[in-house]
Amino acid sequence: MKRCIFCALMLISGASFAVSNATFPENLDEMVLVKQSVIPAKDVVLPESTPTFLQETVKMYNWINHGQGTKINIFVPENKLSSYGEHGPYDDGTTAVAIFEDQDIIFVTEHLAGEALYGTYDRVGNDISHTHPSLHVETCYSCHIGYKEICRGGTCSTPIIDVFTNKN
Repeated sequence: MKRCIFCALMLISGASFAVSNATFPENLDEMVLVKQSVIPAKDVVLPESTPTFLQETVKMYNWINHGQGTKINIFVPENKLSSYGEHGPYDDGTTAVAIFEDQDIIFVTEHLAGEALYGTYDRVGNDISHTHPSLHVETCYSCHIGYKEICRGGTCSTPIIDVFTNKN
């Protein structure tokens, strides 16, 4: 009976403690850089035409680097470049990795049986998803599922830096 109570307590407390469900990519240095973008500093005003997804992303992460903004580099395993360009379908394993460079925050998207999994790590592979609400796995799912015009197959496509690029 004591064991059942202990297991129930672990399940209850674990449900409220955010943990990554994607695994840390051990082969990050072998992945291909596919995009570069930014999270602008918290005092930057985005153009009115900025898509809602990007506005929400900036609001969610502008605390990073003490509000000074950060570069984002997005890497994809070489064998998934074609799938990434088409937003799937994806084979099992790491799909994409986004690194907020100035804070060394690593966001991982992985697929398993066609479903996207998410995780947030530091550079050495420690799960940091519990350290801030914007890093929780639930936050990843809500955006990646909630913005279907930009996010498909578990990945999102419009870099924030594009809103600052002149379009002639």
